[in-house]
Amino acid sequence: MVSVTYNTDLDVVKCTVKEVGKQLLTDEEIAPSIMETLKMQGVEQFGDFAIQIRMKIMTKPGEQAVIRRRAYALIKKAFDAQGIKFAVPTVSVAGGGDASSAVAQKGLDLIKPPPQTEQAALDA
Repeated sequence: MVSVTYNTDLDVVKCTVKEVGKQLLTDEEIAPSIMETLKMQGVEQFGDFAIQIRMKIMTKPGEQAVIRRRAYALIKKAFDAQGIKFAVPTVSVAGGGDASSAVAQKGLDLIKPPPQTEQAALDA
């Protein structure tokens, strides 16, 4: 399963996954272990920050991990080439003008060390 952004064209994802499936079948090392090639099954769910896409591939027993790793590597390259973005969690701070920047500055003040006094610097 992979997660893509909400503005992703799912038809492009489906075609891209199909092309990756074809690539896997041309890989002489792993193709003999593939019983059914990679395909997109569809949207698994709409998450908080992503559309989760379910994919399926059938392999000979014991070959799943090797083929899965190869498929993920190809999916990453293909998605990058097509401009398909993987979804990542983000945080937005909403507020009006000075209030939100004041909150952000207070957060920064809490995590930075206090400034040294002249005496503390001389003692060090």
